[in-house]
Amino acid sequence: MFYDNHNFEGLKFFSEIKTHPTVAKPCEKFLDIIKQLKTPPTQRNIVVAEIGLGYGATALQVLKLLDAGDMYCGFDFEDKVKDLTDDLQARDFGIKCQVVLSGNSRNQWDSYNWNLSELIFRMREQKLAGIFDAVYLDGAHTLLHDGLAVCLLKELIKGGGYLILDDLFWSYSTSTIEKGLGWDKFMSKEQADDKQIFRVQELFLTNDSNWERLSSPKEWRGIFRKRLH
Repeated sequence: MFYDNHNFEGLKFFSEIKTHPTVAKPCEKFLDIIKQLKTPPTQRNIVVAEIGLGYGATALQVLKLLDAGDMYCGFDFEDKVKDLTDDLQARDFGIKCQVVLSGNSRNQWDSYNWNLSELIFRMREQKLAGIFDAVYLDGAHTLLHDGLAVCLLKELIKGGGYLILDDLFWSYSTSTIEKGLGWDKFMSKEQADDKQIFRVQELFLTNDSNWERLSSPKEWRGIFRKRLH
């Protein structure tokens, strides 16, 4: 099991890693991309983002990979962001990079997209051509949320930067995690049966000539790189 040798006792956020061993696993593809960006001759300071923190399994590994000149940006609900912040302050994990966490409320029409949109406005004011070198999107798994997120990220990611979409073939109606949580109050059965992240990929990335697909069609995660111009 991942993190067997870690002591998370007394921590509110990271303690959930061992409670949910089947899903609390680091995204190896994201880690590999970060390692590649940090390996000579391409080695440089980078800014990476994770949208949807889960139980912190990926976040902790990423934070340990980054150096003092790097930045990690995490997006999730305010309460999860607070718990992660408290854990990082309570325990010395040897983290060197700058950590910027952005939380949104659990109000029905709120999401991480508001914070992403705010970043775009700041980026434009500073006349920057992108902020992120790599982004891992593991959010709400809906077209409503992640379709907009991908549209925003396409501007926020630098030329040559990477975007990973998780759970391409996941659906609400077949998920044991979502079972009994009342998804039928928020979407039709057709939508619940649909693989919505795959839909997002096909709508906004697959046919976009500005993006190169690096993953195979059968992979559970979609990996794309923004072309340099």
